[in-house]
Amino acid sequence: MKSWMKNWKGWMLVVLSMAMSVFFIAIMRPPGGQSSVPGQDMPWQITRSADGATISVFGLTLGQSTLRDAVHRFGRRYELGIFQDRAGALSLEAYFRDAVVGGLNVRLVLMGQLSEAQLNALRTHAGEGQRTAEGGRRYPVAEADTEQGLQALVTAITYMPVVKFDAELVRQRFGEPAERLATRDGAHWLYPPLGLDVLLGDNGEALLQYVPPPDFEQRLRAPLHQTGEAKP
Repeated sequence: MKSWMKNWKGWMLVVLSMAMSVFFIAIMRPPGGQSSVPGQDMPWQITRSADGATISVFGLTLGQSTLRDAVHRFGRRYELGIFQDRAGALSLEAYFRDAVVGGLNVRLVLMGQLSEAQLNALRTHAGEGQRTAEGGRRYPVAEADTEQGLQALVTAITYMPVVKFDAELVRQRFGEPAERLATRDGAHWLYPPLGLDVLLGDNGEALLQYVPPPDFEQRLRAPLHQTGEAKP
């Protein structure tokens, strides 16, 4: 009887622990978001298309999934913004500041593709906007334009985990990079076949950028050399 009671108490602790885990995950998950199956939606789980033209990560396929698909996966706590750089070029981005992906708390920035005419229309409706640290301006998308914004195709993802990354973890999960470019406080680990740039800080902070592999040179590698941010 004592042995059964001991085992029973042990099982109750296991069940209680599992129940509390589910409870806390439910609290942490942003409204409307899907919880990941344990071991899935990790940043290193990247699938290339058969022709190598795009990749899938976090349940989204670049160039095919929409910002609406992203909201369905990551939750309704997001901000849509139009960004204008110093040269006047416009882009659409969706910012998820407290998503839970693969069991990890992360921040995500997704770039959406719209025509120049559509971007200009959204910009016109957005009002004055605010200056950015880079010298451009940010304009919040008007509520009336939200539906149009959510139809945009996702063309790039920036992933910012709360947990620390180190060189050994990056090497184990992604392999050796094709190129490593040093910065003042870390290094860019470049993976052209995956369309991936891992910016690994000396303090353990990380920022991962995903683009379709054919766009890697133009959108990720070339800007690093042009701006002088990274050195071989």
